[in-house]
Amino acid sequence: MTTELLIELFGYLGSTLVVVSMLMASVVKLRIVNTIGSVVSGTYALIIGSFPLALMNICLIVINVYNLVRLLRTDHQY
Repeated sequence: MTTELLIELFGYLGSTLVVVSMLMASVVKLRIVNTIGSVVSGTYALIIGSFPLALMNICLIVINVYNLVRLLRTDHQY
């Protein structure tokens, strides 16, 4: 396998995780899987030099972490 192919597969992994996270019934699981997908996608974006995509993923990571902390501090089940 070439390096370019591995980088491309890494990008597909990130995209797949973000899409799969939208299928989660649990909001907490959705946020966790989406955060992991955003980290992978953001890393891929930096590797290929796509700074707008990297910035978007950084924003998604911050939003997800903020909401995860908020969700985990409450007594409600989501």
